[in-house]
Amino acid sequence: MTKRDKRTEKDRGNLLDHLTHGFGDFAGADYESADNLFGYLAHEFEGFAERPLTDVDSLVLSCLSYYRLPDEARAARTHEGMPLHELFRADWFDQMTRGFWDPAGLVRLLACAVASPRFRDLRVSDYVEDFDGESEKQFAAVTLRLPSGDAYVSFRGTDNTIVGWKEDFNMVFRTGVPSQCAALAYLEEVGPTVEGELFLGGHSKGGNLAVYALSRCSDELAAHVARVFSHDGPGFMDEAFAGTTWEDRARLVSKTVPRSSLIGMLFEHEGGYTVVGSSMTGIMQHDPFSWIVEKGAFVCEEGLGRGAVFIDRGLNEWVSNMPTDQREEVVNLLFSVLYASGKDTFADLSENWQTTVPAMLEKLGSLEPEQRSRITGALSLLVRALLPDVDLSQMLSRFSPVAALAGKGDNGGEGA
Repeated sequence: MTKRDKRTEKDRGNLLDHLTHGFGDFAGADYESADNLFGYLAHEFEGFAERPLTDVDSLVLSCLSYYRLPDEARAARTHEGMPLHELFRADWFDQMTRGFWDPAGLVRLLACAVASPRFRDLRVSDYVEDFDGESEKQFAAVTLRLPSGDAYVSFRGTDNTIVGWKEDFNMVFRTGVPSQCAALAYLEEVGPTVEGELFLGGHSKGGNLAVYALSRCSDELAAHVARVFSHDGPGFMDEAFAGTTWEDRARLVSKTVPRSSLIGMLFEHEGGYTVVGSSMTGIMQHDPFSWIVEKGAFVCEEGLGRGAVFIDRGLNEWVSNMPTDQREEVVNLLFSVLYASGKDTFADLSENWQTTVPAMLEKLGSLEPEQRSRITGALSLLVRALLPDVDLSQMLSRFSPVAALAGKGDNGGEGA
């Protein structure tokens, strides 16, 4: 290796260090590791013409829908769009990332993407966002247009709000929730404007929206779709695809979940998914920035962890054992307890658990015994997933009507 080659490698190392460490300290994914999306973006220099779009690329593109674009980004709301790099403005960062799980991580992702030879020529187009607490709708999407004429329709996943999660759980009793209908309408409007191949995808609920849009769109539009990606996205109730041509389209779907998947295993029945490694534990593995990437691909695991299987099985059994005509009432009851926390986001609920958990338990204790019995199991599983380090048993001893939440036996902890 010549001195020039050595200097180039050193410069690349400095670039990687700047891109993956230059925005402060984080409590989320393991940012000090290069074996993640940030390291992938800093090292992958081939364009899409040299190497076709992969699952890792899809996760990057899925995460690019997590930005709330300011009004000044008018061009991003048109079919023509605007260059990705024009979004990298420090005065926009706060507005673009506020309310999400990891705002600083999203800034870092954008920095890495605009510096990457593989992604920096993307155009951001057709951005839409619609949040309606009254109708329990949380929807956003953006289309990333490649220089080749291909395009990736990216649906935003569930944000940090309890309303966003409520819409996810509404899928227990309703197919065609507002965001799913919006996703189909969005695809039908944007799809015909794409000259090349059309890809759909999303992280979390965004993956569910991508699959739903594929299942309901016209045959002509479906024939234009090359592949659909669901990254830890919820599944569907058994009756969701009844009367559709789903079997002919299911082959287009690629689903990835982390070893401790909770969101992605809701209503998952088909089993056609790949388990990927994560640098985090428990429900924090839902964080896409924690997913492990080596040599341009996800590191795959043999299967789900023991703790994840325990919680996932419990939640899915709770749903399947629930009479269909009671599902809406039961989901509303469950979330009435979560709303009693007095917080709008799960981040605030978790950070202030000393006050939010007692408030939720007080609400639970005020319900009729029959109502309480319908939701205690699911609430226990959700609290254990969200607050694994909180000892509920001591707290529950002060709330005798809900002592059943303490549970016995396996605590659902993550196995190695």
